[in-house]
Amino acid sequence: MRRLLLMTATLPLALFVVGGLTTAEARDWRMIKDGSTLAFTFRQMGSAVRGRFDDFTTDITFAPDDLDDASVTTEIAIDSVDTGNAERDAGIVGEDWFDTATFPTARFESTDFEHQGGDTYRVTGELTVRDITEVVELPMTIDIDGDRATATGSIELDRRSFEVGRGDWATDTAVGYDVVLEIEVVAEAAD
Repeated sequence: MRRLLLMTATLPLALFVVGGLTTAEARDWRMIKDGSTLAFTFRQMGSAVRGRFDDFTTDITFAPDDLDDASVTTEIAIDSVDTGNAERDAGIVGEDWFDTATFPTARFESTDFEHQGGDTYRVTGELTVRDITEVVELPMTIDIDGDRATATGSIELDRRSFEVGRGDWATDTAVGYDVVLEIEVVAEAAD
């Protein structure tokens, strides 16, 4: 009887402790447009050119202790490109480059999050540009401070993988093949 009373008394405590050890559920985050940037750098005639996309949205579900349910989806309006040169921007949205009349958006959709230690993660996902989808791995640093989070990362892409730069632009004579994409997303908890 004494053993039964001891078990009965300790069962709620054990459930509380075990319940406290369960991982936090992934939560939804809302991107804060001011402070979030999607920038890129490429080489044109040997000089670095920096630009950005002004119109993009990101849907985020994330908690460090629930990576199985973590996800991120980003939609980029390609015609929001800004390299500081209107003539170059008009060319970028044209047929030989992104052909926004046919392919107005690019999309990234995560398929896996892997913790790399500390605040660093590797986010694997599918990047679709010009209706061509490639699997990419994006190293990210994700810093969460209460109900605010900042995710930063960069990745080098080869524009040829997405058939960006056709015709006279197919070689790297004027514009290099490599493009470095830099991401900073500031978000707040949606719940």
